[in-house]
Amino acid sequence: MTLVKLMVRRHRMLLTSWLLLMIALSGGTVSAYQSTYPTEAQRRLAVQLAQHNAATTLLYGNLPDPGTPALMFAWEIGAIATILAAIMGVLVAIALTRAAEDEGTLELVRGSGVAPPVPLRSALLVLGMVAAVLALGCAFAVGLSAGHVDAVTWPGAVAFGSVVGLTFLLAGTLAAVLAQVAPTATGARTLGFAAVGVAFAVRTLADTRHVGWLNWLTPLGLRATVRPFAQERWWVFATGLFAAAVLAWLALVLSARREYGAGLITRRDMRGTRLNIRSGFALAGRLARRQVLTWTVAVACVGTLFSAMGSGVVRQSENGDLGGFLGSQLGTGDPVAAYFAYSGTVVGMVVSSFAVLSVLTSRHDEARGLTDHVLATGARRWTPLAAQAAVTAVGSLLILTATGTLSALIAPAVIDGSDVAVHAFTYVVGQWPAMLAVTGWAALLVGLRPRVSWPAWIPLVAGGTFALLGGLLGIPQPVRDLGVFQHVPDVVSPDPDFRGLLVLIAFAGGAFLLGVFGSNRRDLTTG
Repeated sequence: MTLVKLMVRRHRMLLTSWLLLMIALSGGTVSAYQSTYPTEAQRRLAVQLAQHNAATTLLYGNLPDPGTPALMFAWEIGAIATILAAIMGVLVAIALTRAAEDEGTLELVRGSGVAPPVPLRSALLVLGMVAAVLALGCAFAVGLSAGHVDAVTWPGAVAFGSVVGLTFLLAGTLAAVLAQVAPTATGARTLGFAAVGVAFAVRTLADTRHVGWLNWLTPLGLRATVRPFAQERWWVFATGLFAAAVLAWLALVLSARREYGAGLITRRDMRGTRLNIRSGFALAGRLARRQVLTWTVAVACVGTLFSAMGSGVVRQSENGDLGGFLGSQLGTGDPVAAYFAYSGTVVGMVVSSFAVLSVLTSRHDEARGLTDHVLATGARRWTPLAAQAAVTAVGSLLILTATGTLSALIAPAVIDGSDVAVHAFTYVVGQWPAMLAVTGWAALLVGLRPRVSWPAWIPLVAGGTFALLGGLLGIPQPVRDLGVFQHVPDVVSPDPDFRGLLVLIAFAGGAFLLGVFGSNRRDLTTG
């Protein structure tokens, strides 16, 4: 238990931030579904449209009858909450396992006499504790609306919270398994996010092709199998807990079969031959090229899928029949522009994750002593951080450009309207200033206080909350404007406003310079 307390204390900010976000998301959006669909006729129309719309089925799954406000909440917000829980599970599990190992802190723990299997067992116990807190917190937050929102009951709230918590636990234990396989913590995160992507793809295949049994193979299918606020099939949780226990056991078995600091997959980025690198930027680019390529392919597929499935949403919005979460996103303006602004925001949030992780690579390299090797060649003190931030900015632009280009090629074939290709391209590539702002903020933190890295996620979390949930939560527009994702103008409008993008670029430049300046005036971080 001493090691468990140490892990919780060391990662308390990461855990607290995610838990507060998930609980606030669950409890703060329930009442909006009562006010969005106040009459039975509006509710019936919204349910019929949602059940026969390929895009909403792809995003959120199948909406069961009778489509009460509670069911619509579990359908829309439940989809977002479970995806975020899976991402949270990957990040927390890797931070507790391979990240601590790569940074050298786990070596200090093991040097004090702790047996080799104990750290991983403690990490798995922490995952279980966090899952329980997450489930109870979400259940309590949703249950407070019982009696105020139609069909919201305490048993349904407990089922909803348990789905979110168990999704986190399954993703976390799966990431713990991948942490034993991957050669580095970065590779483990990449595999973990890829697993979340596969889980989402399986869930969408199950719902769009009406192959229900596939939902049993993905943690993101728990909503469909448990059915909160409908039938609450409690026995499903037993199968989920059994799967989590099997994954935890597999992680322990694999951990005993690998060397400390290495994975079961041999590293392929280490060679005995000499490589001519003439600058810090070239070194950072060389090391990041595989990561950039992986993110480019994944994000381009997601962005193109959004474009290909948008015709139904645009048509509903044109007819004034779109409500709920997507209705709050598209508003009352041009449906085509509004839809691509929404999809561009989602793409921007995903690429922001790449930007934060990429800049934090500089922090991890410094902690592992790799920065010392670069500085030993005569490079200036600020070069590693500046080079990593520059590669992050260029990599973000490549990802956005590839995604925008594919969307612009596919969208006109499936969505009717004027300037469809222009909107599909500009609303994605226009997120680049937001990526620069996220990159600059992360570089500022690494330059000034590399040991405190969790605030690097604040622009992504806050901006995503303001952009996607601002309308449902009733957040004032001036506050929502502080987010980084909703400043891309409609370039085909008579008077596009680029001031927001200029502010983001100015902020990014200032934060980057302060971070680089700060890295010159502090000691290197080790461990």
